[in-house]
Amino acid sequence: MAIPEYLYHYFEFKNGPFRNITEFGIKKAIDIQSKISDGWNSKRPPNYIDLRFGLEKRLKEQFISKGGKPNRDDPFYFTLGECDWAKSWYINPGVMKIRLSDFKSEHISFTYPDSMVSFQFYDEPKLATYRKDANGKVFLLNEIEEIIKMHGIPTEEKWRSQEEMKYDRYIEAQVWDDSVIRNIKDKT
Repeated sequence: MAIPEYLYHYFEFKNGPFRNITEFGIKKAIDIQSKISDGWNSKRPPNYIDLRFGLEKRLKEQFISKGGKPNRDDPFYFTLGECDWAKSWYINPGVMKIRLSDFKSEHISFTYPDSMVSFQFYDEPKLATYRKDANGKVFLLNEIEEIIKMHGIPTEEKWRSQEEMKYDRYIEAQVWDDSVIRNIKDKT
């Protein structure tokens, strides 16, 4: 099975794309989260910010240990291929579609599925029903094709019909560089 050609970035249209809640530190992140009162992102657990910062640290450490070269402390989040379900996170969703080949491989990592879900499956014994050998791990571009061969690309049909795929909504891509993103922002 081929790797999708595009990464998709979903966002709240009025706020614009490429905003990361952790970009400006924990205090600012808590303030931002406390002001989200509508949509899926308003339903995050009280410890979400702590979980997010801890997860991003783990993502970055694993990425570097595999040879990744991040130019940021926090990544920009994408889906590998389209995921219409991600639009449900926002009141008025926007989407940016960027060719995977536009990014340098040393600046991009992947998790199967969403990073938060992947590491929760890995960490929590009570979630063993949904655990896959890909969970709790970061993958490089040269590894993602093998993961797709093993587990397939998540689809709505799969997560609606197969209990063990229930939380596998997409493959997440983390972009650890903003040069491509800066060029897109400059054009808009």
